[in-house]
Amino acid sequence: VFERFLSKERQVTPDIDIDFDSARREEVIQYVMQRYGTDHAAMTCTFVTYRTKSALRDVGRALGVPPEWIERASKAVRGYRGANRKPLSFIDETVEEPLDDSVVEQIYALVEQLQGLPRHIGQHNGGMVIMRDILSQRVPIEPATMQDRVVIQWDKEALETVNLVKFDILGLGMLAAIQEASETVLRLTGKPFRIEDLTFDDPAIFRMIAEADTIGLFQVESRAQAQLLPRFQPKNFSDIIIAISLIRPGPIQGGMVHPLLRRRTGREEVTYLHDALRPSLEETYGVIVWQEQVLLVARDIAGFTPGEGEQLRRALGAKNGYERVESFHDRFIMGAASKGISADIAEAIFDQLRGFGGYSFAKSHAASFAVLVYASAYLRKYHPAAFYCALINVQPMGFWSVDVLTNDARRLGVKTLKVNINHSAARTEVLDAKNIRLGLMQVKSIGESSAERILAAREKGNFTSLEDLCRRTRLPERKIENLIQAGAVDAWGIPRRKLIWQAGLYKADEDELDLAYLAEELALPLQHGVQEQAMEYSVTGINTGDHLMSYARDSLRQRGILASYELADCAHNSIVRVAGQNRVAQSPQTAKGMTFLTLEDEWGMMNIVVRHDIFGGYARIILDSPLLLVKGLLERGDGGTINVLAHQFAALPMQTLLYLCPR
Repeated sequence: VFERFLSKERQVTPDIDIDFDSARREEVIQYVMQRYGTDHAAMTCTFVTYRTKSALRDVGRALGVPPEWIERASKAVRGYRGANRKPLSFIDETVEEPLDDSVVEQIYALVEQLQGLPRHIGQHNGGMVIMRDILSQRVPIEPATMQDRVVIQWDKEALETVNLVKFDILGLGMLAAIQEASETVLRLTGKPFRIEDLTFDDPAIFRMIAEADTIGLFQVESRAQAQLLPRFQPKNFSDIIIAISLIRPGPIQGGMVHPLLRRRTGREEVTYLHDALRPSLEETYGVIVWQEQVLLVARDIAGFTPGEGEQLRRALGAKNGYERVESFHDRFIMGAASKGISADIAEAIFDQLRGFGGYSFAKSHAASFAVLVYASAYLRKYHPAAFYCALINVQPMGFWSVDVLTNDARRLGVKTLKVNINHSAARTEVLDAKNIRLGLMQVKSIGESSAERILAAREKGNFTSLEDLCRRTRLPERKIENLIQAGAVDAWGIPRRKLIWQAGLYKADEDELDLAYLAEELALPLQHGVQEQAMEYSVTGINTGDHLMSYARDSLRQRGILASYELADCAHNSIVRVAGQNRVAQSPQTAKGMTFLTLEDEWGMMNIVVRHDIFGGYARIILDSPLLLVKGLLERGDGGTINVLAHQFAALPMQTLLYLCPR
């Protein structure tokens, strides 16, 4: 669809997006700046607008509202759009000093007024303008925070009005992960991994994806995809292209997802509002999924030129584009009539196009992403240690936290070893096909410079004591304590609490206390394994030992609380009780007020569905508790999907977990 870029009807310049390995994106930007100079190349800006959470914070501070109330309010609106008062209704019950009703009403009113207004100017993630003319003669510019760079004070929409081409030089974390993993595979096996060598026809890969066994995979690891894939059952590369295109605002808001699934599984006949739609929609079972299909439908039904079809597509994808879409209505109906298509059918087809408004994929874009889906799935299936190590090193990215990734690696037979002050490299590395060693930089506050200082000192020999480590690295007390909490010095055989107490007596300056001559030490109680894991997690974000829930599994089972794998044996509409780590909470706009939680135990994930009225009653527990107990109704869906419709929630405090653990 070349007309997306150039046609006589297109009045604006194309927006060109290029994805690079995120680890090397900065190289590309530096090259552009050096090649063309600041007179001819600049970053574009973006106007950061108020959303509910940011508006609440700023309004609360301006009105002198207690920080506790602001924090509670910000948590309460997580995942909501607009100044939704219902999820805020419980806040006054959870703070020590509830606000006066008049103040609350004032906050609501101001938040509603602020939403969508500019808050501050920011630098676009990767947008650049390159031009022959001197920039300052065409657009307003200002110095960037980074030396030798400038920022244009106009955003994308403003640049379009003066016909300037914007290049989005974007960083894709999965490209960086695949590159690092391929280097590790070559080191371990002597055989290179190259995307161009993949055949894209491995049944084991498609089976894994169809089972939604997809944690860490590009584009298909989210909760929504985990619900879709077992229903869709992708069997080939083309199916992956369709699957990753469905979970987008356009197809979801247009009501395309469920009809496509029913038609694919034979529960609904594939029909077309008019036979002329068959050539463009046959591949997607008669529904609109891709941007290109909008152009084809407009051409085949109403006789639109490719350029006119592109204008319609842009209107459908634009923010607040309703009036622009409606401006095509009469042209569409009349064009259909000229082809002998009745007004009723033409109206129904235009309604489908209306519903498709919002962001959607071009098929070509989806196909390129599907390549990365398959490549990441291949690495996870056949080289899990290399794959998960790379994912750890390119964080933050993806849907899941790094702790979920390492738990999934454990389920695949890959062990993550804790940081070791005498063996860890700066970054996490693969030791062999079954073992990953966390890097020094995985510890909070240990950045690249601190890691290099440790490694440089270690070249003279391993660290043998806390005094040795402190003297040779001269790291601040907080960094030393974080290393201790991470288990980096466990090999010395000294309890962590004792070492932390000793570290508090050390000062990294010329008057440091000689630890060899400490006064009589305190008798500190030993820690439980769960406590040590919690300590590690607090400074690394990763649990390298057994899953927290495994420590109390026997006690939980005695109380009738099921593990995730046991849900497969439960009857539809049966009452179940489950427990797990509270991993994700989502309240998408398309969910009609529902909230979706994901709990994790040692065996895997559990999907929890929460109605709005239930969420309101348990919001404080849901938002604040890292470990949850849930009672609800088990629901079985197509493709073997299992959800728990929650009725009751309870927090599972760490103290309770310790009590349940065997001694």
